Amino acid sequence: MANTNRMDINELFLRLVRLGIGTGTVNGSRFTVHGSVDWEALKALADEQGLAAVALDGLNLLNFQPTTVSQLSTLNSQLKLEWIGEVLQGEAVYAGQWEAARGMAEVFGKNDIRTYVLKGFVVSECYPKPNHRVSVDLDSFLTPQQGDFNAWEQGNKLMENAGFEVDRSFYKNSTIMLKGLTVENHQFMTPVRGSKRLKRLERLLQSYIYDDDGKDRFEGTCMYRPPVMVSALFLIEHAYAHFLHEGLTWRMVLDWQMFSRKHKQEIDWYSLSALIDEFGFRKFYDSYNRLGFYLTGEGQEPEGLSVQDKRMLGDVWASLDIHDFHGVKGKMALAGNSIRAAWKYRYFTPDLMIVDLFNRVKGFIFERHPKI
Repeated sequence: MANTNRMDINELFLRLVRLGIGTGTVNGSRFTVHGSVDWEALKALADEQGLAAVALDGLNLLNFQPTTVSQLSTLNSQLKLEWIGEVLQGEAVYAGQWEAARGMAEVFGKNDIRTYVLKGFVVSECYPKPNHRVSVDLDSFLTPQQGDFNAWEQGNKLMENAGFEVDRSFYKNSTIMLKGLTVENHQFMTPVRGSKRLKRLERLLQSYIYDDDGKDRFEGTCMYRPPVMVSALFLIEHAYAHFLHEGLTWRMVLDWQMFSRKHKQEIDWYSLSALIDEFGFRKFYDSYNRLGFYLTGEGQEPEGLSVQDKRMLGDVWASLDIHDFHGVKGKMALAGNSIRAAWKYRYFTPDLMIVDLFNRVKGFIFERHPKI
């Protein structure tokens, strides 16, 4: 029989994340843990959602609160040590990723190539502890510093000449295997194949980057931040694509909240809103953004959310359906995901699922090497 006095781990997870990012409060708003806690399930949930380090930051704040000592004492010391150890390991991985990316960008810089970081460090720096935002790879977009040449292919060749493996089998990006870091070197920032709308978005994003003056650089590196509008649209499109084909995690939701909070004054919100409408993201974005405010504790509680919001909320809590979408088998898996997610198209996209699926298949067959 279920323990009716057991605290809901979803609720506790959200409250710990809020504390970890600084939007939750302990003093001034009493934080109590009701009933027993399944700490192993909580940690597993935090791992699955990509926010284990952030949740631990919140948990550490509670250690100093006398009202929660009795409840926290039920946290197994071995589990806590494992949790801390994994976070410390994640910090070391982050440091290694930074050094690998810095070294790659330096090689590119010496060869008149500018390295723009998509998501990754651009988002992690928006978190209270950047090295607690977990990332498995680095997305980059390369442009010539001067002259006119194919910086994407030149970057691939430079890494190959340096002894690193480069996989060009996917049309959208090459994959560069650095020591301790996988780099997705983007030829296209969006999945343009088979989509006229995404081709238009891609042209816009690339125009922003090619017109950039290159003054916004990570200190002490040859890595550049894209114009804020590029990062905003890239984050929204990336989350939109994940939602349709694999599912969202709370980390993807939080990424947008942290980025938009840090860059609130820089974002041209009027223009961004118009572009969200133009490229068909409106229904998705409105729910995505509202769930972000719910996550940070600054929006509606679940009972105040719309039907669409609640459907997306259920998807966030569900386990991801992850596949390798490259090649024929990958496309079949993608098609299967799209069919199972037909309800998402009805609620959150301007397209019919069957039309989107047809365009993707057509693009795969007839647009092996798309152009914009």
